[in-house]
Amino acid sequence: MKTEQIETFLMITETKNLSLASKNLFISQSAVSHRLRALEEHLDCELFIRGRGEKLVTLTQKGEEFVEIAMRWKALWRETKIWALQESKMNLSVASIDSLNTCVFSNLYKELINNNNTDDKKASESSNGITLNVSSHWSKTIYDLIENNDIDIGFTLNSLKYPNAISKPLFKSRGVIISSISSKYARLVHPHDLDTADEILFSSVSEYHIWHNFWWEKNQNEYSSVDTVSLLFTVFDFEEKWAIVPVWIARVFERIHPVKISELSVLAPEYTCYQVTNRYPKSSRLKAIERFTTALEDYMKTDAFINSVQ
Repeated sequence: MKTEQIETFLMITETKNLSLASKNLFISQSAVSHRLRALEEHLDCELFIRGRGEKLVTLTQKGEEFVEIAMRWKALWRETKIWALQESKMNLSVASIDSLNTCVFSNLYKELINNNNTDDKKASESSNGITLNVSSHWSKTIYDLIENNDIDIGFTLNSLKYPNAISKPLFKSRGVIISSISSKYARLVHPHDLDTADEILFSSVSEYHIWHNFWWEKNQNEYSSVDTVSLLFTVFDFEEKWAIVPVWIARVFERIHPVKISELSVLAPEYTCYQVTNRYPKSSRLKAIERFTTALEDYMKTDAFINSVQ
């Protein structure tokens, strides 16, 4: 069944006249008759009642039933042609641990999503035209998703061994102490000056846990813990509570919640952010991954990013 046959059928239905249909379609009446016969043969039913030599035609019962199908067919073909002329949308799935999504990459996501929705073609092209899907997960889950090609890019603070997952260091940041603005802690603090009974543990990095246990091995079961930035925000109304966090979390706290930021006189292990990708990414996502990577590189050169991680 061809589109030209459908268009001819609908024109005959509208005009109820083979001659008028041929004029409106700018083809001969014999061509109209040929298309109609071909359509009826394909459908194996008669669509019109017509006498020999008569120009006027009437729909059969089957013909009346076919009108709606033919209209849907024509509409679908029109949508298909529009779709074929459009540039394909580039979908990209990104997953990160909660703290990186919230404190480091949120402005990058915002820029990409905002520019993708803009009506300005030039701005949209510069933003890479990516339809972005962002989610937060634990580090192991991110590696599992990457390994199975269920997401395209991951960000985490852990480098784990997976057959098809490639982790690339992006940047490193020091750990700092955050506490209530009215806390007793000085601007430079030794680990021995910190009481783990007042600690809010916030880290899933194995190197940090080794360092933590070295200084507070006897008291390692005394501390409380939280696993998201939003939860961490809620506990710093308590005067003596403290946490060691990457400096980029402290910078966000500083902007929206009054906290004291103290440096450690004995440095904790640095927090390394890794970009994780699959060794064999989906071919349909290669262009989107390339454009996102370019946008990420540009973002990491901005003062806002540099100041947040240093």
